[in-house]
Amino acid sequence: MIPSLIDAVQTLSRLLIEENTALAAMDFARAGAVLAPKHAAADALAAAWRAAPPHEIPQAELVALGHLAEENRRLLNRALRVQRRVLELVARAARAADPTARYGSSGELRSRTAAPRALVTRI
Repeated sequence: MIPSLIDAVQTLSRLLIEENTALAAMDFARAGAVLAPKHAAADALAAAWRAAPPHEIPQAELVALGHLAEENRRLLNRALRVQRRVLELVARAARAADPTARYGSSGELRSRTAAPRALVTRI
């Protein structure tokens, strides 16, 4: 087996485990920090894969990597659903708020439905 291919599989596996752990804990900041290294590791794996002779492809390690990738997909989908739900709650709260509320000259809260006062009168 080509050492760079083994290294690439191990590196990507380690990063997927790290990201999956963060996603399972709903630690989106930590999961996000793994994104760039994960993409770089995937690119390195693709390059190592193309360079490896077919008889030296580590089948068992790739099957394990596939399981990690599937778990990663499931956890990422869950994270997206959670974030979408949070955004929906914020949007609903914003719509429920009275967007016409304003403060009057004396500091009291006034509704925009109150009649406007003229600053200048016609002569």
